[in-house]
Amino acid sequence: MLLRISASAGAIVAVLAIAAPASADLTAAEVWASWKALAERSGQTISGSETKSGDTLTVRDVTIAMEAPSGSASGAMGDIAFTENRDGSVSIRLAPEYPLVVSTTSEAGERVEMKMTLRQRDLSMTARGNAGAIAYDFAAPEASFALDQMLVDGEPMDMAMEMSARGISGGYTMAEGATGRIDGTLNATTARLDMNATNPEDGSRFKLGGEMTDMVVSSSSTVPAGMQTTDLGAMLAAGFASTGKIAHGGTAYAMDMTQAGESTNVAATLGPGTLDFALADGGMLYDVRSTRGQIGISGSALPLPRIDLALDDSAFSFRMPMVRSAAPSDFGLLTRIAGLTISDGIWAMFDPSGQLPRDPATLVIDLSGKVRLLSDLTNPAVAQSSEAPAELHELNVKGLKLSLAGAELTGNGAFVFDNSDKVTFDGMPRPTGRIGLRLDGGNTLLDRLVAMGLVPADQAMGMRMMLGMFARPTGEGDTLSSQIEVTPDGRVVANGQRLR
Repeated sequence: MLLRISASAGAIVAVLAIAAPASADLTAAEVWASWKALAERSGQTISGSETKSGDTLTVRDVTIAMEAPSGSASGAMGDIAFTENRDGSVSIRLAPEYPLVVSTTSEAGERVEMKMTLRQRDLSMTARGNAGAIAYDFAAPEASFALDQMLVDGEPMDMAMEMSARGISGGYTMAEGATGRIDGTLNATTARLDMNATNPEDGSRFKLGGEMTDMVVSSSSTVPAGMQTTDLGAMLAAGFASTGKIAHGGTAYAMDMTQAGESTNVAATLGPGTLDFALADGGMLYDVRSTRGQIGISGSALPLPRIDLALDDSAFSFRMPMVRSAAPSDFGLLTRIAGLTISDGIWAMFDPSGQLPRDPATLVIDLSGKVRLLSDLTNPAVAQSSEAPAELHELNVKGLKLSLAGAELTGNGAFVFDNSDKVTFDGMPRPTGRIGLRLDGGNTLLDRLVAMGLVPADQAMGMRMMLGMFARPTGEGDTLSSQIEVTPDGRVVANGQRLR
């Protein structure tokens, strides 16, 4: 929350971008006024004692604060110097470190206070342009943001966290007006997160360390004047929008957990990937993709000394409206894990003779559709309500794929839903549409499972009878297909045979 105001803190959270300098001269007072205007627009206050000496405006004992129904935040930024240069730019010098304090009240009524420190070493920052559109560029060898202490009802918790980045460079532009705009980019050679915590109730411990390399961040935010920054639903309704993208050259992390005398250790590496995020047009987007993943799991509670997993690539994407609307809005969900392999020790536990093919597995679920929200999902009361917060109007199965142990299931289809009829399907809106499914190698896999003793023969016969109700052979070897249709009058038909 406070980080939106501090330019150095902005280097940590990456709401930044460089822009071409304008030809007009910029004054130190105009830069300081722009900072104060952005704070006011964001529901914060920033103040200090101003002194002008020659070409330098020094603002001493700068404080920044924000009040919200759920708590407050404040920071003491020390002295900030704005120096006017001969080329019309303004150099900005900030304190090498300063404290931040955030206080909130949990749902259980506990008072939580977090004391943090922002540090930046040898930060250089320059502002250019004019009072209505200021462009900043910055660079620092290193910056960090640390949680020094957490208090719950005055009692200190055993918890520490630090985020840091090295090789930082980038910039951002701030355009003022009835609707403010911030566009930015940030580059960092490495970004790191370290945290550890102990649960005082049971003594369980958690430790995490992770690093990302060659990080490139771009973002763009639109901030309407007078916006209520403590209410996300109101922000979106007022026209607030924020989009961004993170690209990286690879990540690695290690996680250790100890509970009741048992320990679990996880180590993972991922190749280059991206993360896209957005809050705009009354909805949200989260899309993360990565390549060449390897995960190792070990621990005293596992049946094996170590479990190793590897995958070619993975993706998770989620798009969803967030605010109530009169008309249906688009949604989407994608889960993809491709080329997944597991260590031989896992296979040997249930297939010691190697009867099952150990080809890499793949899972794809790709859905889209339309949904109408009846309540704002940003309202915490929605989670406590027994009423459905949304109506499903369309569901498109764009892609379905599961390949494992020599068998593969694929499918696609589409349905529309009549929310005025919740009688035909007993409380569910009546669907109309069809889905096509294809199963390759299913009978062969079932035969192998029977031969291995994992599936009893009588259960396998029951499974084949069930398949026979929904699917039919295609005449292409061990391949079954099925066309399942729900008609407008509520009938359910599989391959022409009525099931309902």
